[in-house]
Amino acid sequence: MAGTRKLQYADRVAIQQADQAIRKDVLRALVEVITNSNDSYSRLEQAGWSVGGEIFIHIHRKHKNSTIRVWDHAEGMNDSRMDKVVGTYGEATSGIKEDKHVRGMWGRGLKDSIFGLGHGYVHSFKGGNFYSCSLLIKNGVPTFTLEEPVRALVPMRQQYDILEGNGTIVDIIVSRDDVKVPQFDNLRNYLQRHFELRPIMSNPRRKIVLRDVAADGTVRQEYTLSYKPPKGEKVLSERIKIPGYPAWVKLELFRSAIQLSTRGEEGDYADGGLLVISKGMVLSLTMLRYENDPVAAYFYGTMQCDFLHELLKKDEPVLTATRDGINWSHPFAKAIKTAVESKLEPLIEKERRHALREEQTKLDKKLRQKIDRALHELNHIALTELRERRDGDARILLPETGMAFIPERAYVQTGRVLTLTLRADIAKKVNPNAVIQVASNSGEVIVLTPQVTLKPHRADPSVGEAQVRVEGRQVGEEGVVTAFIGRLHAQAMVQVHSKKEALVESPTRGKSALFNDIRFDDRMDPRQRVYFDRVNSSIVIATNAPSVNMYLDENNRLDTTVQGQVLLAELVTEAVCREIAREGVEKGRFLVLEGSEADAIQNHFIRLQNRYSHLIHEHIVTME
Repeated sequence: MAGTRKLQYADRVAIQQADQAIRKDVLRALVEVITNSNDSYSRLEQAGWSVGGEIFIHIHRKHKNSTIRVWDHAEGMNDSRMDKVVGTYGEATSGIKEDKHVRGMWGRGLKDSIFGLGHGYVHSFKGGNFYSCSLLIKNGVPTFTLEEPVRALVPMRQQYDILEGNGTIVDIIVSRDDVKVPQFDNLRNYLQRHFELRPIMSNPRRKIVLRDVAADGTVRQEYTLSYKPPKGEKVLSERIKIPGYPAWVKLELFRSAIQLSTRGEEGDYADGGLLVISKGMVLSLTMLRYENDPVAAYFYGTMQCDFLHELLKKDEPVLTATRDGINWSHPFAKAIKTAVESKLEPLIEKERRHALREEQTKLDKKLRQKIDRALHELNHIALTELRERRDGDARILLPETGMAFIPERAYVQTGRVLTLTLRADIAKKVNPNAVIQVASNSGEVIVLTPQVTLKPHRADPSVGEAQVRVEGRQVGEEGVVTAFIGRLHAQAMVQVHSKKEALVESPTRGKSALFNDIRFDDRMDPRQRVYFDRVNSSIVIATNAPSVNMYLDENNRLDTTVQGQVLLAELVTEAVCREIAREGVEKGRFLVLEGSEADAIQNHFIRLQNRYSHLIHEHIVTME
C-alpha cells in the first residue's frame, strides 16, 4: 500500500476549502480532530466495546512551527483505512451513512484541520502494527504519503504514549505564518465552551486532557476539560410536530437567573441559545430570530430532531458547507424554525414585559428617591453595628477577627480565573509566612490555590497578604470561598457569570455600603418572599409570593398603597437585620460562643429588629 500521490481533488481547492472551513483558527481545527477521536470511541461503544474514552491534547507553543498533538486509545487505523480516511477528500468515512451516531459528515475535517494550519502527520496503532502517513505541501501541491507498516514494538509505543492496544495520533505543525496559537488559558477556556464539543466535555465516559508541553516534552500545565450548562429553571419541554414532514422536534428551554452571552457577543462559545442536536450530534447553536435580542439572552436549551440525520445521510444540503451550522434556507430548516419560534415567542414576550416593568420601576423618580433614602438609613444602621466598615483611613483595615478577603464579593466569568487578595493581621493574629488553607463550598467555584502563604504587605508590614486564585465552572453558580488557619477565617462570595463583567458599585454609596439596592422580581421563587443577594448587595422582593402578590396594585406595584408600604418595610427589615446579624457574627464583630454561631445570628436578628424596625418603617411608609 505504500506510495505517494496527490490528494484526489484540485490543488487550489484543497487550500481554499481548508481556509473556508478552519479560517486559520486553531480552535476550529481542534474541534474537528477531537470530534474524530470521540466518533471513534462512539463507534466502539455502539459495537458493544467498553472504552476508556481518553483524548489527550498536547500544545507546544513556539515562535514558529508550534506543534499540536491529539491522540486517543480508540479504534486505530490500518493502511487501507488510512488511505481512505486521510488520503481521499469528501468520502463519508465517519459512519454516518451506516446510521452511526457520529458527528463527521463531510469526510474532510481532518484534512482541512491540517492544511488549514500548515502540515501534519497521522500515526496509528492497529493490531500489532504501526501505520503512518503525512499531509504535506510540496511546491504548493498538497500531497498524501502513506508509509509501509511496521511492527509496533515497545520503544515506538513508548514514544507515542500508547503502551498497548489501538489508538491514533494526529500531529499538526502550525507552519503557516498567518496562524497564531492561542495562550494555554485561552485554549482551555474556549475549547471546553465550544458549542460542538459540549456533549463531549460533559460526557462522563470521556476524559479530555489538555497539556502545555515544553521543548523537552515535559508537561508545564495540565487541565482536564469539562462543561456544565448554566444553572437555570426549565420553562418549556415539548415535542413539536413539523408540518409537511415525518419529523418531530423535542424542544427543551431553560431560563437562567442571570443574562447569558449571545452568539453576537461570543460566537461559538456563547452560553445562551439553543443547541440543534440530531442523534447526539450538535449541528448548530442558534436563538433563531431572537439571536440578537437582549431579552432572549436569559434562555438556553436544546432542539433535538433526528430527522436531520436522515437528511444528512441523503446528502441533503441542510448544513452549510463551511460548517457554520444549519442552512436555514433549506425547506425543512425553514419549517423547523417556524415551529420552534412559535413556541419561543410567548415566553420571550413575557420576559420583555417584565423587563419593561423593571425599567419603569427604575425610572420612577418617587420610588427611586424613597429607595435611596431608605438605603442611606440602612447603611447608616449597618455602619453603626459593624463599625469596621469605613473608607478613608490610610492604614489597611481588617475586621476584628484579623483576616479578610479583598474583595469580599466578586464575579468570575465561566472558564476564567479570578484572583482574590487575602489579608491578615501578622502583628497580633497570625505569624508571618503562615500557610493558610483555602476551600470552596461549591464544586463549580474551584479554588486553584488551596494553600497560600502570607507575606508582609509593602505599605503596612503588620498586614500579611496572599493571592487566592479561583475558577468558575458553571454559569449561575455561587460559592463561598473560605480561608482559615486555626480559629481564624475569612470568606468571599463568588458568583459565576457568562459574560465578562465587573461588580457595579453605587457611586453615591461607595464600596463601604452593605446595601446597594432594593429590587422587585416577579420571577423569583415565590416560596421565599425576600432574600439578600450578597453578590450584588441587593434586597430582592419576590412579588409573586402569595402574601406579597395580594397587596400589589393594578400595575403590580407594592409601594403605592399604605398596606403595600407596610409589607415592604417589614420585608426590608427582615432582610436587613438578618444580613447584619450574619455579617456581624461571621466577621467577628459580634460576640459569640464557639459552636453557637446559628443561635447567635438568630439572637442578634431579633435584637436588631427590635432596635431598628421603626426607623426603617419611617423611611418606607410615607403615606404618599
